[in-house]
Amino acid sequence: MSLDTTVSPAEQVREIFSAFDAKDVAALAAMVTDDVRLRLGNAATVDGKSAFLDAVHTFYGSVAQFQHDVINVWSDEDALIAELEVHYTRLDGGEITLPCCNVFRLRNGSIADYRSYIDIAPVYA
Repeated sequence: MSLDTTVSPAEQVREIFSAFDAKDVAALAAMVTDDVRLRLGNAATVDGKSAFLDAVHTFYGSVAQFQHDVINVWSDEDALIAELEVHYTRLDGGEITLPCCNVFRLRNGSIADYRSYIDIAPVYA
């Protein structure tokens, strides 16, 4: 399953974050290419679907809960850009909201490059 390219870029972005927030790893796996590249914040880039899924599982285990609110979406050819507010509940119960920008590069309707620009340090402080 790839992203539904018959819907607006904003709906495509909401589809991604709906799966992410629901912790629907199977849906996320279906949205990415086998050779997907992922960069979350200042973490090292990971390559390939297996490494992508490992990083997602690691992230899921590092916070109690999260919710992405899409503020704006822009698109240009094969790129989707999303401005977000991300609401986190830490493992200690503390809550914080952070600004974020994600850039997705698509190939044949699937995410080939996933970059999240965020200073995630306050979540773990």
